[in-house]
Amino acid sequence: MFHIAIRLLIDTALVAVMLFVPATTFAWPRAWALLAGVLATGFLGVPAVASLDRAHWHLRSAPTHSVGVIGLALFILGWALKSLALHANAFAVAVVRPQPERRQIVADTGVYRVVRHPFYAADPLIFVGLAIWLESYAAAAMSTLPVAFMVGRLLLEERFLLRELPGYAAYAKRVPFRLIPRVW
Repeated sequence: MFHIAIRLLIDTALVAVMLFVPATTFAWPRAWALLAGVLATGFLGVPAVASLDRAHWHLRSAPTHSVGVIGLALFILGWALKSLALHANAFAVAVVRPQPERRQIVADTGVYRVVRHPFYAADPLIFVGLAIWLESYAAAAMSTLPVAFMVGRLLLEERFLLRELPGYAAYAKRVPFRLIPRVW
């Protein structure tokens, strides 16, 4: 568990560097909200709540072994989906911005044919799967917090992409679902 906590702290630091170094400023409230919200509640908060629940709180009985295996499968599926999204979208960056110097186009192949934001669609699978694998329904419920932050960010990005990226409006019509096929 210590190794995982160190890795999560390093990941948080890397995302902070990717946000603030290119921006050359720390005066960016949305970047701080991303770090505090998604990373703290998701990648740090979910394991912390799972640990507290299993060791001290015992809010509910632990999931059965079979349910735990399903949690691990969701976790792995989520990371696989993130990997497929990154593979299909050469323009994916931590901070959405126009990239005319790279001749940015709309990513509409692979998993982007199914949903517009497959990278974000992976987050609920990762957070809930991790919580269940770590044997905590309380942590699974807590996963709604980083997912809510992610949905907020997604909606802001959509407005930006519709305004700034040529072809995105037509893509949004062709692929009507943001995160979940045939739902939203």
